[in-house]
Amino acid sequence: MTFLDASQGQNQPADWSPDQDAVTAAPDNHDVLYEDDHIRVLSVTLRPGAPEPLHHHRYPSLFIIDRLAPLRDFDAAGNEVQLPIPKTFDMPLVLQMPPQDLHSVLNVGETLFHGTRVEFKRGFAP
Repeated sequence: MTFLDASQGQNQPADWSPDQDAVTAAPDNHDVLYEDDHIRVLSVTLRPGAPEPLHHHRYPSLFIIDRLAPLRDFDAAGNEVQLPIPKTFDMPLVLQMPPQDLHSVLNVGETLFHGTRVEFKRGFAP
């Protein structure tokens, strides 16, 4: 297992639109597996070549990737954003993620991408 902290540059998501939350804006890619007042657990799936709608992730999270494929990430203006994936790692890949502003990820590979995202609604514990 590889753990990478990608949490530098914390965004301030307080005024982000709920309509653009990942589950609402990109429901074909984000399934809620569990939710309570503290956490939300999402199954994230990206099929090869299928464009993902613009969406955000309001909460910091741990993203556990168990099926990796070549990906491209784009911000709301269509600029490509560097994904925090190291050059070498063991699977599963575990990323500590900050809130993510509007973006869209495209699977440019030939296999399915899958991960489980555990969102912390009250932030990471100190």
